[in-house]
Amino acid sequence: AHQSHTRTNWPGNMKSAAYATLTSIVCARRVRTSAFVERQRQKTPRSQVAAEQQNNWFSDGRKAAIDLKRELGILDDDDDLMSSKDDINRIKEEEVPANEIEDAIETGKAAARALLAQMSGGGDGGDDRGDSEDAPDDRRIQKVSFQKNDRTSDSSQHPFEEDALDVFNLPARKSHSLTVCMVPPASATLAWAQLTAARRRCKDPGFFRWPPHVNIVYPFLEPILEKDSIISEEDQRKSFQREVARHLALAAEQVEPFDVTIDSFGIFGGKSRGVMWAYPRSKCTVGTTDEEPLITMQKELEKQFPMCTDQRKNGKFSPHMTISHYEDSDGALEAKTEIEESWASVSFNVPEIYLLRREGDGGQFKILATIPLGCDPKVEFNEAALPFVDMP
Repeated sequence: AHQSHTRTNWPGNMKSAAYATLTSIVCARRVRTSAFVERQRQKTPRSQVAAEQQNNWFSDGRKAAIDLKRELGILDDDDDLMSSKDDINRIKEEEVPANEIEDAIETGKAAARALLAQMSGGGDGGDDRGDSEDAPDDRRIQKVSFQKNDRTSDSSQHPFEEDALDVFNLPARKSHSLTVCMVPPASATLAWAQLTAARRRCKDPGFFRWPPHVNIVYPFLEPILEKDSIISEEDQRKSFQREVARHLALAAEQVEPFDVTIDSFGIFGGKSRGVMWAYPRSKCTVGTTDEEPLITMQKELEKQFPMCTDQRKNGKFSPHMTISHYEDSDGALEAKTEIEESWASVSFNVPEIYLLRREGDGGQFKILATIPLGCDPKVEFNEAALPFVDMP
């Protein structure tokens, strides 16, 4: 009954998909136990029950894993090794190569781990806006692909225009070594001083790796290079950068330079995690609009890079500037109270955002490209990533 319930209900519920995957693949013992109880009740021959359970175990678990990873944006159609009835029949007839079966199991495990890690980040129902900024990057690289006809009428899931055909679609994978973010400009010396002092006082574990920032697209994309191509890897990399730069510019020209004020703080988390953050309240300097420019910027970037939806939680982007991490929400709340007592409101203008890159898990994020805002921006990549002058 549990297997039947998960098969019929998981497409609309990612949490159920994770449970289905774990039940089918990781918790195979539970399946064997259920088979034993059912065999005793119906007095069915052991061999028949075993064969039926094995077929259901593999086909249901594999299908759940594939669809779950597609929901997470880490699987494309080329990776779908079992999407048709013919493939299912191949499994039943024991014609599937062993490596495909191993890939299926690993696919399910990886999908379940990734989703459950994301689900557990918010603690006891907290607002999970965390960036997982300190986790090792090699565990979180995800292959991505986007087909222009892969659309949905739900604008909260894919908030790009129906006629927006020109989107980034080169072979790429997500990497937590890359981010498109807002950082106070070098001219905002007071903001840099106050934010740096607050992060130092709160013992931010990312103090030497991250500048004070607001992630807008994180993780971002790095190229998948074809090693056997007649085009050199260096030329492939340059072509990838040119296309990334073009789409970054298309998004940036939709948002004029804006002002940011930091005058309030918040927390999220639960019993096993706490984060204290500053609220970067953004406001247009020209024209009138009810939407904050940082939120508009995220939407415009997602239109150009529709596979990059990680910063939207429950369909909503909530700009925040991490001050520090804590063991639980109580620690974050205590730090918030202390910082608020001495904080003076600070404002600055944002004429540009940045594409940052770090080398290795402990490397410092540096400027790979500067992205000017407003009319006809020109985005160019630096030959070597440049450090922020005010970083410690």
